[in-house]
Amino acid sequence: MTERNEGQIDPFDPPKAHLLGMVLVGLFLNGTIAEWLPAAVVFCLTSWFVISRKRAAPAQVFRLNPVSPSVLAFPIALAVVFWSLEVLALEGVDLVTRGSVSRWGKLFPSPVDSSLPFSEIVSTCILVPVAEEMFWRGFFSYALRRLGTGWAVVLPAIFFALLHHPVGVLGAFLGGVIAGILTARHDSILPAIVFHAAGNSSMCLLTAIGNKYGGDVAEVLYYAICVSGVLLVLRIRPEIAGLWHDVKKVFRDFGSRPRFGKNFKLLFRHWSYILVVLELALTVAAIVLTTVTGEPVVTP
Repeated sequence: MTERNEGQIDPFDPPKAHLLGMVLVGLFLNGTIAEWLPAAVVFCLTSWFVISRKRAAPAQVFRLNPVSPSVLAFPIALAVVFWSLEVLALEGVDLVTRGSVSRWGKLFPSPVDSSLPFSEIVSTCILVPVAEEMFWRGFFSYALRRLGTGWAVVLPAIFFALLHHPVGVLGAFLGGVIAGILTARHDSILPAIVFHAAGNSSMCLLTAIGNKYGGDVAEVLYYAICVSGVLLVLRIRPEIAGLWHDVKKVFRDFGSRPRFGKNFKLLFRHWSYILVVLELALTVAAIVLTTVTGEPVVTP
């Protein structure tokens, strides 16, 4: 029996899987199916298809390596800190701009059903974190590993962020970088999944509080949780300092010359990346058009 060669996975496989997934999502993902099967799961299935055709080991390529349970405490605490800072920052900018951020955000479909049906909770807190990390920090990052850690962390984070709600793009990018660093540290996406799931669960918790209590009670609990999350940073300062060191190292590696130019030409001359960039460019154009016209995006 011949040994599987995981080195056959190349940087062009993830965008191919993404494009195939986009076709399947457009053809089949609607109605009741969409409630229980997030698009991210479809991308995982198309990734598995591409990986299997290359005769590579899916568990290795998706980086489903075990880690010690003690490793998972930091991603949970980090998610609470990060998400709380993001919420308070957005609230602050919205206050300074007299509600401009809120009004702009309402022009686009919400990524989460605020009524929180059971299917939404399962999707947001479990399926989406697992599937997105398997694709972006697992498959995509693994495929770029030979281009350097910087590219394996930053490029997937850029694509990942641009596929999010416009108000959350910056937060999604920074969260993607953090998840990529956690994955690189342990050669496993499990810490990234926990980080992602904890953040999404926090969002669902605050939404549920708003639904149950409403008014002033919900607002007090909302800000109390966010401020508590920020204060948690005092307990994990050494870990935060280590993470900040890794973030700077990753961006230096990503932008280093002449590697940057060489990697850029290698990737973005290939048809798969050209099509993904075109997809993202159309998305950005739609956001700009919606912003200029002030007409909300209507979902079917």
